[in-house]
Amino acid sequence: MFRVSVFIMLLFFSCNVPNQHLSYNTNTKPLYDFDTEPQKILFINGCDIASKHFRDNKEALFTDLVKTLMNWAIDNIRSKTKITAEIIPDTLNISKNADSAVNSLLEKFNATHAIVISSFDTYFSQTHVEVTKSYEGKKNREAFYDIVSDIGYMLYAKDTLLRKDKKMLRRFHSSRSVLSGLLAAGPNVVVQRKDAEQIAMDNIHKYISYYFPAEMRRNRVLFCGKGFEQVKAAIEKSDFEAALTESLRNTTNKKSKHVAMAYYNCAVLFEKKNQQDEAIINLRKSLSIYQLDAAALMMHDFEMNN
Repeated sequence: MFRVSVFIMLLFFSCNVPNQHLSYNTNTKPLYDFDTEPQKILFINGCDIASKHFRDNKEALFTDLVKTLMNWAIDNIRSKTKITAEIIPDTLNISKNADSAVNSLLEKFNATHAIVISSFDTYFSQTHVEVTKSYEGKKNREAFYDIVSDIGYMLYAKDTLLRKDKKMLRRFHSSRSVLSGLLAAGPNVVVQRKDAEQIAMDNIHKYISYYFPAEMRRNRVLFCGKGFEQVKAAIEKSDFEAALTESLRNTTNKKSKHVAMAYYNCAVLFEKKNQQDEAIINLRKSLSIYQLDAAALMMHDFEMNN
C-alpha cells in the first residue's frame, strides 16, 4: 500500500513538473549475515513437480523454470563473490528426513551450505470484477488478474536448517471481458510463459539478495524543474557528473524544499555511481529538511534492500 500511494503521488507530481526519470542498476548489500561465511553452496531442487499433477501441462514449464532459476542463482553468486556454487541435478525427496538428506549431500560434495527450493508455483489470481452498464442497460463484466510467483526456500548449513522462507510476489497482469466473474478462467500460465519466467526470476532475485550481493534495477525521479535547469541540461547530455555538481550547488538555496530536492538529486546520482554511503548521507539530509515523497520512497528501498 505504501508503494502504491507514493507511486500515485509521484506520478501526479511528475505530470506537473518537467522531471527526468533515470533507470540504472545498482549494487545491494545482503540483508542477513552468515555466522560462518559459505565456502561452497549447493542448489537443490526439493520440489517433485512431476508428482503435483498440475493442470494445463504446467509440469514441463515449472521443471524448466526451476532449472533456469538455479542456474541464474549460481551464476550470480559466482560473479559477485568468491563462493563456489553448484547445482545438484537430481530432484531431492524432502517429504521425509529432509535434514538428513541435505546433510548427506553437503558431506558428499564437501559443501558448507545448501539452498533447497522446497515448493514452486506460478499462477494467475483474479483480484476483482468490475461491472458496468452500457447505454442499452446491458451489464458488462471485466475480470482483473494478478500473476503470482510462490516459492519456498530452505537454507542449510552443515547439520543445521538455518531458515525457511515462503516468498510470494504478485503484480497486475491483465483483464478480460467475462460472462460471469465466478466462472471466469484466468490467463494460461503455459501460454504466458515469458511473464511466468520473469516473475519467478524476480522472486529468486529477491531471495538471493537477502544473503548475497546482488544488482537491483532502480527507476528514480530526478528533479529538473525551476532552479534545476542546468541539472536537466546535463542529464540530457548524459553528463551525470555535471548533474551532480549542479545538484550540489543547489544545496545552498534559501528555500528548504529546494534544498531537500537538491540533496535528493545528489542521493540518486551517487546511487547511480554505486556510492551507497554517499547516497544515504545525502538522502538523510534531504529528509531532515523536507519530507519529499520521492525521498521517502528511496529511503524505503534502502531499508528493504540494502
